[in-house]
Amino acid sequence: MIATPAKPAAYNVVLLFGPPGSGKGTWGKILGMMPGFYHFSTGEMFRHLNVESDLGKRIMETMRRGELAPDEIAFDLWQQHLNNATLIGSFHPPKDILVLDGFPRTPPQAEMLKAVAVVKVILQLDCADREILVERLHKRAVLEGRHDDANEAVIRRRFAVYDRDTAKTLAHFPDDLIAFIDVSLVPVQILAAISQTLARRLA
Repeated sequence: MIATPAKPAAYNVVLLFGPPGSGKGTWGKILGMMPGFYHFSTGEMFRHLNVESDLGKRIMETMRRGELAPDEIAFDLWQQHLNNATLIGSFHPPKDILVLDGFPRTPPQAEMLKAVAVVKVILQLDCADREILVERLHKRAVLEGRHDDANEAVIRRRFAVYDRDTAKTLAHFPDDLIAFIDVSLVPVQILAAISQTLARRLA
């Protein structure tokens, strides 16, 4: 019996991890503006979901309870959006590098991702002094009217949840894929660190 060749991975991926205030979304968008990169945010995916649909109502109810969307639903929606982006020509796998912001969030999602993608590097955007991030979140609360960023108790609870869940998720990837990016630096230095890491890992 002739063995069936393994199906090649659909995506080459850069993962972005970072606690609230780390600028993960901002840096993801910046990378997505570069030729050969496509940025995808699961946060934006859920925010643009039709809340009147049965699926939208189910997910919104889950999120109101402070829980994550079920793993299978998050993965299926993610795949659907990437397929649509491919069909309209904004994303060209496997030519483009997929910059993933907000996925995977759980160990099961990490395994689902590994089944369809090759993770090239994981950028862990963080800093030793979380007070810097707290200050940034307070500023964002004022500028963008985001009330959850104004409550310090909520912020610190989000840090704790991030640290707990991220440690479990990253345990599913080799340590040598993870690159720490110090976001306490000025933006041009952060950009330089990200660029140097990508140039080295994607060469």
